[in-house]
Amino acid sequence: MYTYRFIYYSLLSFLLLPLAGCIGGSTPPAQFYLLEPIGQNENPSTELTEKPVVALGPVRVPRYVDRPQIIRASGKNMYQLSELNRWAESLDDNISRVLVQNLSQLASVNTVLANGSSRARQATLRVAVNIREFHVNSEGQAGLNAQWQIIRGDDTLLNRQVSYHSPASTTDYAVMVAALNDCLDRMSRELAGALQQALKERQIP
Repeated sequence: MYTYRFIYYSLLSFLLLPLAGCIGGSTPPAQFYLLEPIGQNENPSTELTEKPVVALGPVRVPRYVDRPQIIRASGKNMYQLSELNRWAESLDDNISRVLVQNLSQLASVNTVLANGSSRARQATLRVAVNIREFHVNSEGQAGLNAQWQIIRGDDTLLNRQVSYHSPASTTDYAVMVAALNDCLDRMSRELAGALQQALKERQIP
């Protein structure tokens, strides 16, 4: 459903931007951004043994950021959407892809999306992530508030509420995205450490 909304908002904005240009003059080109995984040089895995499989999902993002435009807080109870600064893909897909790569690298596991595939059904553990806030506030601080769970079968092994903040900007969207990326990286590191501990304590191969 999110993908359909993302396409709808993208097409609507695409149709409205030329109209705005005709009314108010030329419109600068939109800039598109992606969250990126942690660099490969951080905690590289050199093990040749088969890694445990971890299924990631669901990964949920709040509805207020459920759109192509990047959103930031502009005051108390006020938010601003930028038509000229946009996500290059749906945010839940982008975050899911980054988490898959980060957890695989940092926790030395084989992370797959919990999409019902045979590989996902063979997973030793499952990770669910519910992001509650993901934006830059009016003071130029990027914030990520989330709840994540590590699950084995029907049992929840760990259930944590986490919050991260990183200095950003109120005007520079490249800096904003980089700060949000930093928050996501920090959650990835904490989650990867918890995964490693869960696997070790339960002697999961």
